[in-house]
Amino acid sequence: MSLPQQGPSPTDLSQVFDVIVIGGGITGVGVAREAVGRGLRTLLVDRGDFGGGTSAATTKYIHGGIRYLEQYDFGVVRESLRERRILALGAPHLVHQTQFIMPAWRWSKPSRALMGAGVALYDALSFDRNRGAPASLRIPHPTWLGKQRLVQQVPWLDTDGLQGGFAYHDTLNVHPERLLLAYVKSAAADGASFLTHTEVTGFAQHSDRGNVVIDGVTARDCLGGVTYTLRARVVVNAAGPWIDRVLQPLSRPLGVAVNRSKGVHVLTRPLGGPGRVDAAVFARAKSGKHVIVSPWMGGSFIGPTDTALPDGSDAVVADADDVDSILTTVNSTMNPGERALTVDDVVATTVGLRPLIRRGEQGDGGNTYSASRRHELYHHVDRGVTNLWSIGGGKWTTARATGEQMVDALLKHELRGVPTRRFDSERSGTSTTFAWAQDAAPFLAGVASAAGALGLDTATGEHLGRLYGTEYAAIIGLIGAQPGLARRITHDHGCLDVLAQAVYAVTHEGARTLDDVIDRRLVVGTLGPVSRATIGVIADVAGPLWGWDEERCGRESDAEFSRRTTLERLWRTHT
Repeated sequence: MSLPQQGPSPTDLSQVFDVIVIGGGITGVGVAREAVGRGLRTLLVDRGDFGGGTSAATTKYIHGGIRYLEQYDFGVVRESLRERRILALGAPHLVHQTQFIMPAWRWSKPSRALMGAGVALYDALSFDRNRGAPASLRIPHPTWLGKQRLVQQVPWLDTDGLQGGFAYHDTLNVHPERLLLAYVKSAAADGASFLTHTEVTGFAQHSDRGNVVIDGVTARDCLGGVTYTLRARVVVNAAGPWIDRVLQPLSRPLGVAVNRSKGVHVLTRPLGGPGRVDAAVFARAKSGKHVIVSPWMGGSFIGPTDTALPDGSDAVVADADDVDSILTTVNSTMNPGERALTVDDVVATTVGLRPLIRRGEQGDGGNTYSASRRHELYHHVDRGVTNLWSIGGGKWTTARATGEQMVDALLKHELRGVPTRRFDSERSGTSTTFAWAQDAAPFLAGVASAAGALGLDTATGEHLGRLYGTEYAAIIGLIGAQPGLARRITHDHGCLDVLAQAVYAVTHEGARTLDDVIDRRLVVGTLGPVSRATIGVIADVAGPLWGWDEERCGRESDAEFSRRTTLERLWRTHT
């Protein structure tokens, strides 16, 4: 299923949708997928790219949220564990289990005893985790690792006062941007329409006895500048950290307030040495700060920070203080024999915003760490605005359930009586899923074999299988028709991407900018700095598909390299 490269079609402009969803992160995509799956005419609009605001910049886990037990948020944990199972079985090429280790030192808070109680409760709340799972995908019970065994497995840990650690399992969302895109494609295959790089500037509306009645949205193509009106029976505002700003054109209090929490991660050299550590470590410093240290793509992926962003700020960038905070925290948990991490060991950063619900008039006092990760559905008819809903809060793991609850609510109110069809989002997987609840290894071996017939090595074949699932055949088909597309985009950072992926990103995956291709279609942008030469290689392939000539390819490549260099300078240097 191909996604559009440009603006709305004549059909988009002429029809009245059942639902317009504002926001192309995982929450908005979850709503769109559920809505179109049930037969509703659905359009999703985002001012940037899919996941470009925050959903692509996660800790890379589909998890139950064990630390939410500290806030007694048992409902969120239980829902998250249930949804973790659904995601793991529905997209085994992109989601797979990994071991987590929670070390306990004599000074640890919570104590070893409380940690043990929390892990046991976490295990009990995931009582159905293996329902329907084959033996190879079954998640084991947690265990206690003694000090010696723990140090053998995680040699970089500080041993002073170390008692051991609890080992349990969660699931790794290896490439969240690709999993998000798989759900977008699933919705598109069912008939949903999508407009990226399209900002909602206001609402089409009329008045009825003092109430505002929403008829749709006004929008502007951020790349072409064209403006238009899109009509719908109901609008769902799922803009995540920006839901309150989307509502500002209505100029009335709607009871929606958001705490924006900035989360930064860094990718560094592998702690403990290459290939030494195969588990994620929940590293909590004496200061109380913690980070998760995860093995990822040959390095250590470390984070997140949790910093309240002031109201009105748009500083969604990683800075030197963010990086220093992460490095200081993880270094304080390392043994003296392990070389401390410095900024020179950092090869990449990611940054996103958490959309946390603000409680009370004073908010959460800046304490975003302890804020609930629950979501809330706001029906604005209570404030005199009809045909409009907003979704506050939420998280990656539970987005499917949020979408289901949102569509249930629409069908009880504005869309009551609209014909629908049966749709089981729990068992539908994604449009790229090779099978429900099956080990990915045989599938990946088959992809590697097919790719090998065209001269691609095993690692590249498996790479394509993981990223594209059943759509790997389309990538291989491009290479079969044009063998030059088998060329690696770059050999930097162990990147396995090939030119055919850049073509496919534009022709079938809705990429409209170089940033879209580099960061959220390919893997290259997540592995480290992208050279000007590499950007040029991608532009030379993607640019002509957008109608660019040679001069524009060069100009756009220069601009993209400059943008990336500026962002890197912000976190590498103190001002």
